[in-house]
Amino acid sequence: MRSPSRYPRHRTPGGTSLSIRFRLLTLVAAVVFAAACSSDDADSATDTSAEGDTPAENVTEEATVSSRDSGMTVTVQQTEAATLHTLTAPEEVFANSTHIIETENSLVLIDTQFLLPNALDMRAYADDLDKPIDRVFITHAHPDHFLGSEAFADLDVYALADVADEISANGEAEIAEKQADFGDAIASTFVTPEAVEPGTIEVDGVAFELAEVLDAEAHVQLVISVPDAGAVVTGDIVYSGVHLIMAGQPEPWTAALNDLKATSDQYPFVLPGHGVPGTPEVYDTNIEWLATAQEQIDTATDGAEFKAGMIAAFPDLGMEAAIDFVTPLLFPDDDTDADAAPAAAGEVAFGETVVNITAVGDGMAELVGSDPVVADAFGVIGLIPPSDGNSMTITATG
Repeated sequence: MRSPSRYPRHRTPGGTSLSIRFRLLTLVAAVVFAAACSSDDADSATDTSAEGDTPAENVTEEATVSSRDSGMTVTVQQTEAATLHTLTAPEEVFANSTHIIETENSLVLIDTQFLLPNALDMRAYADDLDKPIDRVFITHAHPDHFLGSEAFADLDVYALADVADEISANGEAEIAEKQADFGDAIASTFVTPEAVEPGTIEVDGVAFELAEVLDAEAHVQLVISVPDAGAVVTGDIVYSGVHLIMAGQPEPWTAALNDLKATSDQYPFVLPGHGVPGTPEVYDTNIEWLATAQEQIDTATDGAEFKAGMIAAFPDLGMEAAIDFVTPLLFPDDDTDADAAPAAAGEVAFGETVVNITAVGDGMAELVGSDPVVADAFGVIGLIPPSDGNSMTITATG
């Protein structure tokens, strides 16, 4: 039986940025990048207005769905107090969603996309709404949510203090690492947000309630509720229509989902961090997914069995690559990878890379390797279940 890893609260400041280099996924994503970058007019983004091109089974009946030349899906939902615009990247590039809350006279943007072409397209879409952008919020410090901030460098950008600190500490390393994987599709600069405190602010007469959530999918996340619009922007606490990237502990993550579920009557519009907008039913799907993942971790003998079990339990969810991100971390002894280097004593093989594991006391460990790759593509340092069945937190150096 395997004990689930305890995921870290944040990247090691100043430490080496790590990633699992899923080469096949990168090749697929490169096709998307090329399409996004090869437009005859790189500064423009054309809405194809192809209603219904992308399935969005969980959104409200009043939603309109269209696609962009960049490959992003746009979902628009009208409420009494605001219009909710959600731009969702293709599943091949993590289906991360960014949001625009349009009030009568202004716009509030939430998160900035991962790829620069998508961030520029989001900016073009916002500019086409022909209203001033009051501010941009970044929900958390995973690079798929802040690396697009270069496209919004002329605006006021805000995040919780801990999120701003993490972005400041790790932004340059994230750029270097992600450019190595994705080239010019990653911006060369980023914006360090100004710190904002939890509480209520008012924009154009509409209240925005800012809440801090700890130790769910990320160390700290900003959740933004708009009571007059009945909408809640959840960050990566919620995935909608896609498999979860298991970057957090199931127990606190589930607690955060139950807290959001308790507000379902007040907030029927759920704007997730990944996937298309949903309704409150999405909370139960996420809670069930985490519980099932826990069961599979305890019973599966290898990564292939774990993935098969998750797909069988949730056949309607997309982005199966999200499962691939975590299987090397949950099953480090898995020998199903024919390209894996042989593991010697004190080492764990990840694809072609062998990483040394050295305990440094009190559940901590140090990873040392010539090319260490122990994390998901978003830079979240992953954890390896030790052979004694106890949880082990690991940081990175070298």
